[in-house]
Formats: sequence, C-alpha cells, structure tokens
Amino acid sequence: MPLVSVSMARDMWSTLSSCEHPREVVGEQKACATSLESMHKFVASALGTSSIHAFSTSLDVPEEGIASLSDIYKVAAMRALTTHGATKEPSNTVTCHSMSFPFVLFYCHAVNPTRIYEITLKKVKNGVVPAVKRRSPVVRALAVCHVDTSGFDPTLNYWVKLGLKPGQASVCHFLTRGDVLWTPTLVA
Repeated sequence: MPLVSVSMARDMWSTLSSCEHPREVVGEQKACATSLESMHKFVASALGTSSIHAFSTSLDVPEEGIASLSDIYKVAAMRALTTHGATKEPSNTVTCHSMSFPFVLFYCHAVNPTRIYEITLKKVKNGVVPAVKRRSPVVRALAVCHVDTSGFDPTLNYWVKLGLKPGQASVCHFLTRGDVLWTPTLVA
C-alpha cells in the first residue's frame, strides 16, 4: 500500500467531504465526476443541452491559482464571454474544479446566473520570493462572477471580511489551472 502524507490525507478527506456533504447554496446543482463521460452527462443535464463548449485558464496560471503569484500584476485587458452575443446578460455555466485525490476527480457545480470574463494580467513588478520559478510576464485567466448570491451561506469568510450579506453583491473569482468552465455552445 502506498504511503500517504498527513497533508495528502487531509486533502483527500476534504475532497470526499465536498462530494458527500457539500455546503448548500440555494438552487445550486452539483456532482462529483470521476470520468469525462460522467462530467459531460452532468454538464449537459445542468445546462439543458448536449451542445456545450469548454473553457479553461491558460497554463501560465500556477496550479495554486492567481493568488499564489508572488509578482505584482495589473489587469491589462478584460473581455466578457456571454451566451447572448454582444449583450452583457448573465448566462448559465457549470464549473468543474479539479480535486486532490488519488485518481481524476472533479467537483462540478452550477451556481447561476453567472458572468464569465477572460482576464489578461501583465506583470508590473517582480516579487520578493526568491525560490519561486520565474513567471510569465502575461497571464491569461478566466474569472466567474456569481450574480445572484442571495442563497449563499452568510457565514462564509468573504461576507464577514467585506461586511456584506448574501444578495448585496456579486461574488467573482478566478479559475485555477485544471478547472473547466462549461457553457452552451453559443458563447463567443
């Protein structure tokens, strides 16, 4: 039997907990997928169509996510991706997050409506962490904004830190490398 570190065991426990007892967001659809087929089946069901398109963040983004960048970046460009052509209307999406587990496992969920953005970040200053591998001067990442947050858990850390309550603001976050964002194929 292979050895498992305490950290790895904690990550696997967290993954199992997320899949078996996820935090409830009113109206959220969710599933854990262990294959591309099961992911596709859930996504098609959640979006109501099998005509779907996948987006992912570029490989420039570290596995740990945008927040792990030690360098200082600024937003150089932002482009809205929508299912309604040129309009900025929120759309339905499914995001599948790669989870820490001994085999491929994705936590997929749909918290709709959402807005999707492709963000280009440009390095403006090198960081102070010498052990970090040199990063690309340009990083392209996807960001998702959950428009209706009225069903979110009011005890989540970001509400407390910002002094807000669910429904008072949208919640936006970057997707990490390995995450997959699914939309109906009409997204442009």
